[in-house]
Amino acid sequence: SLPLEGGIEAAYRAEIDAAEDKDAKLAEIEDRLNKLRSPYRSAETFWIEEMIDPRATRRLLCEWADLAEPLREPGPSRFGMRP
Repeated sequence: SLPLEGGIEAAYRAEIDAAEDKDAKLAEIEDRLNKLRSPYRSAETFWIEEMIDPRATRRLLCEWADLAEPLREPGPSRFGMRP
């Protein structure tokens, strides 16, 4: 989910300008959009299978590096340039 700050005034300028109480209209729009903003909603939309708790990121990256390290081979690449 993208941050809302700074973009609401630009995206909803006509709607805010048409309102009698501009601050109340802005607050209403922010409230409506904040209800829709959720990392779980975004993950579901983009078919993300697993969300990682930020506190577990380092451990999971280390596990991945341990799994990937034996697959790395020193020397020239097996995939060269086509003539």
